[in-house]
Amino acid sequence: MNTSATNSNAAAHAAPKHEQTLVDLTRVIEQAESLLDTLGEEGSEVIDTVRKRVMRTMNQAKSRLADSGEAVREATTATTKRADEYVHENPWKSVAVAAGVGALVALLISSQLRHNQ
Repeated sequence: MNTSATNSNAAAHAAPKHEQTLVDLTRVIEQAESLLDTLGEEGSEVIDTVRKRVMRTMNQAKSRLADSGEAVREATTATTKRADEYVHENPWKSVAVAAGVGALVALLISSQLRHNQ
């Protein structure tokens, strides 16, 4: 089995999940910032200490999110480059695989259509 194709498939499936996680975490950070803003400048020393700790944690999370997003972009770019190189190095094999997948999809669709009639 071709390990670069396996890696490409794994990266393709992992990227959308990872992107959704980044979106969710960003939303949580925005909500926490909004909550801290509602506390305003009023409050005791305890609230001020909590606010500072939460802000520090959120800044760390933002930094990690930025690093994570960059890692996903780099992995996607590398996977795309490997796929492009493979297709250029093996054009006929790539055409044969694409044709086989197309034939399989057509067979499944026609089978499903016959089954539904």
